[in-house]
Amino acid sequence: MFPIIAVIIAVIIATIITFSGSFQLPGQEEKAVQPPVSFPVSELKPVEEKPLEKEPLEEKLPEEKPGFAINTYITSGPEKGEIINETNRVVFEFKAKVYPEETQGRITYETKMQNFDDDWKETSSQKRIINLPPGPKEYTFLVRAKIKDVVDKTPAKRTFQINTSPYFDKVKISSVRTQTSSRSSLITLYTNLEKEQEVNITGLRIKGRIGSFIIPTGIEKYNPYYNPVPNTDIFIKQGDKIYLSGASNPLGRGRNFRPNKCLGYLTNYHDFPVSLSLNCPKPADEEISHLKPCCKVFIRNLGRCEALEYADNISVSTDAECTAYLNKTFNYAACYRNYFRDEDFIEKNWHIYMNTNFIVSDDCDTLYLRDQNGLVIDKYDYGSPVCR
Repeated sequence: MFPIIAVIIAVIIATIITFSGSFQLPGQEEKAVQPPVSFPVSELKPVEEKPLEKEPLEEKLPEEKPGFAINTYITSGPEKGEIINETNRVVFEFKAKVYPEETQGRITYETKMQNFDDDWKETSSQKRIINLPPGPKEYTFLVRAKIKDVVDKTPAKRTFQINTSPYFDKVKISSVRTQTSSRSSLITLYTNLEKEQEVNITGLRIKGRIGSFIIPTGIEKYNPYYNPVPNTDIFIKQGDKIYLSGASNPLGRGRNFRPNKCLGYLTNYHDFPVSLSLNCPKPADEEISHLKPCCKVFIRNLGRCEALEYADNISVSTDAECTAYLNKTFNYAACYRNYFRDEDFIEKNWHIYMNTNFIVSDDCDTLYLRDQNGLVIDKYDYGSPVCR
């Protein structure tokens, strides 16, 4: 019986210890509770934070490859390394092949001209025409086909060079007139310039199959008192025309000039193969109010740039005041002196006399206009329509 009681007591004691955390046996001294230990704040060390472990990234799935392949080809246009001397207009044609051939979907294209385009240009056409800026420069044309948002990763390309003049398309040959028994040959140039642009044409060469001519210096304002052979380059601006005549110069060799509103007076003494405008200024009525009536009538009846012929008019020829006014007003020297400062004094064209003819009349030819460095500015085909 005693062993059973001892076992029961042991179980009770173990239960008490489990729930109370301690058990003091009879006669055992109670231990003093120790106060918590405190440390100075300065002696405390911060707890070192351990970096969080990154969760492993999900493994990327391989991109799904399209079930077809697409290749792009250039079928026509400038060849690799080609130098283009006579135009800045290029045309490229291209196509694409898809494998397998039965692949469904619409094929489009993206093109880009390096050193010209900022970005790719989309098109459904198989051709692109590009007008490049004038002046020597290298370009690379790229084209890639596209279908179902899949783009050819290896674009077809061609690298070539434009070698035209910086003046290309800025000065053009507009017409050619052949020589006959009654007139000289004539080449007409015109400008295609912006408002503030100008081009120096002295030193430009125009050449045909049987001859050529280099444009010389010229006279901006033809002075009636002093006109040596000019040494001033000819600059042209927007709207100017240049007439190159095969005849000799009526004002003297080398004296190429820009016409002005008084120059028509010289047609009374020289034969100009390139006609001059007859628009010489006439005095207003208030400027001749002091003259006698017969003199006023004579002045009003004078044609523009007309030479004075008053010997048979007794009323005029015997009027000293009238003849003095006429002689100091109606001639080129007087007109130049009175009007050469006007803003509209000079005209927007140049008359240049080549004193040579190289325009063929019984065949066809091509004229080339080249700059001072020999680069092409323009070319002009003329003659039989068969040749063109």
